[in-house]
Amino acid sequence: MTEVNDFNVSEHKEPQNIDGEVKVTLSPDRMEAMMLFTEPVGEGRPVTVETAIEALKTANVVHGIDRQIIEEKVAHQYYENSFICARGERPVDGEAGQVIYHFNIEEQKKPSINEDGTVDFKNLDLIENVRQNDLLAEQILPTEGVPGTDVTGKAVPQKPGKPARFQPGKFVELSSDSLQMRALADGQVFIRDGKITVSPVYQVPANVDNTTGNIRFNGKVLVKGNVKSGFVIEADGDIEVEGVVEGAILKSNSNIVLKRGIQGNNQAELYCKGDLVARYIENTKINAGGNVEADCILHSVVYARRKILIKGKKGLIVGGVVKAGEEIIAQVIGSSMGTQTQIEVGIDPNLKEKYDQAKAKLKETVKNLENLKQTIEILNKMNKNVPLPPSKKDMLVRSVKTYEVMKDQQLDIQREIVDMDQQMEDATKGKIHASQTIYPGVRISIYNAVKHVYDDLAMCTLFYREGDVAIGMFEK
Repeated sequence: MTEVNDFNVSEHKEPQNIDGEVKVTLSPDRMEAMMLFTEPVGEGRPVTVETAIEALKTANVVHGIDRQIIEEKVAHQYYENSFICARGERPVDGEAGQVIYHFNIEEQKKPSINEDGTVDFKNLDLIENVRQNDLLAEQILPTEGVPGTDVTGKAVPQKPGKPARFQPGKFVELSSDSLQMRALADGQVFIRDGKITVSPVYQVPANVDNTTGNIRFNGKVLVKGNVKSGFVIEADGDIEVEGVVEGAILKSNSNIVLKRGIQGNNQAELYCKGDLVARYIENTKINAGGNVEADCILHSVVYARRKILIKGKKGLIVGGVVKAGEEIIAQVIGSSMGTQTQIEVGIDPNLKEKYDQAKAKLKETVKNLENLKQTIEILNKMNKNVPLPPSKKDMLVRSVKTYEVMKDQQLDIQREIVDMDQQMEDATKGKIHASQTIYPGVRISIYNAVKHVYDDLAMCTLFYREGDVAIGMFEK
């Protein structure tokens, strides 16, 4: 018997031929397209550039295709990993608007250091002064930016830049194109509540001292406290002090108003082009372009171009030098102790000082001219006998030139004095009024007349008459 063995004969299959494929995937934001090649099987056809491009079209990739990288990957039949085959154009966001400030916006300023290493607490420069029509700030507008495009060709919106805060406050004007701000007044510029503001008034809430330093302001200065010794206030507008002024310097192109007064300790100096008003003035130097009004003046040097009015409860002028261009009115001048007090009216004190200086300068010029004239005459005599050596010749030339220059100066000074003489023609109209008493020790000057008081003068008005100081009944 023949044994037959059973066995399985597997079915013979022909090998499969599978073409290489292209797979395209997009990033979540569609700004990149990734491409992956699959390796062909058997005698399948490899990926070609055409099939790769066709795959991109099928995936709706139409923008930013990098054909060069596709060609390189196809040429090398790159099957390892996916690669970026297309990139979109990302949007460019707009730039935020900016503000260019033409003043210092720092809130805190530090004291400066002197050359010797000490700290200067007086000149702190805390105020940003500006003048009317000054350019304060300029605005750079934000940009819109540029939109992008994803790989499918769709627009990708950009974010426009945010505008800068550019708001005018008080006394600030915005230009018609909204790009510039200018000051509408002289004063201090600062930023408050996000707005650029100019204030014509600079207010000191307490004392003027090391915390404030010296003050230089284009507008009005209002001090709620005292002004301490050694400090300076300079203002184009009024200066108003509610407390006491000590040995300080105040300068105003307008008026000075002291609600209490000034204890100058012979250090204080006050200058103003307008009026000066104070309750009391003590040991102080004052020069006012208008009137001076006070309850009393004690041991001070006070000049007023117009009037000095001492009409308070005391109405007292004692000691020092008090001069006014028009008249002086007080209750009491001098003291029962015979305090030396100099009172002068009838001539603008500033003009009188200038006049005296011109006279002194003329006298000195005439003296110098006489000396030069003698030098020139001596050198000319020497030159007649023997030729002068070079040094003497130079001296002669210089002397002649100097003489000519000084002669012109003499003529200028003389003309200036004549002009001032004409301005002082009305000086004889000045008057001094005392509603109570003028005590001995007082020296009275009206124009060019002088009177020394040796006996009490009660309720009188003093005026100029025929080259002398006359005494009449009280007129006020």
